[in-house]
Amino acid sequence: MGSALTIARYNEEILSGCRLADEAFLAGIKTRYSFSFSVDTNVFDKPGLLITGRQDSMVGYQDASILLDKYTRTSFAVLDRAGHNLQIEQPGLFNALMHEWLDRVEEDGLK
Repeated sequence: MGSALTIARYNEEILSGCRLADEAFLAGIKTRYSFSFSVDTNVFDKPGLLITGRQDSMVGYQDASILLDKYTRTSFAVLDRAGHNLQIEQPGLFNALMHEWLDRVEEDGLK
């Protein structure tokens, strides 16, 4: 089990959203869900960041690595001691990676 802060953040940021979710609306989105481009065949040459959790029970961290050949400027991190809620379970590391990515975006003039 996580720390008291982890549990409080989960309850406040994740669980509260789940309780408020409009399930009928979300079901409609799921039936029409797609990306605006092919995520595994197009080259993406802008600064990117792909963070996964080693203990994520929702999505696999290994499958995400197949994108790296096409995402030529993307940092890829697998965080131990993190599942699907990386920003809560590893906040220091998550924030450091996000700030580094934002710096690269700004340097590229992509604000």
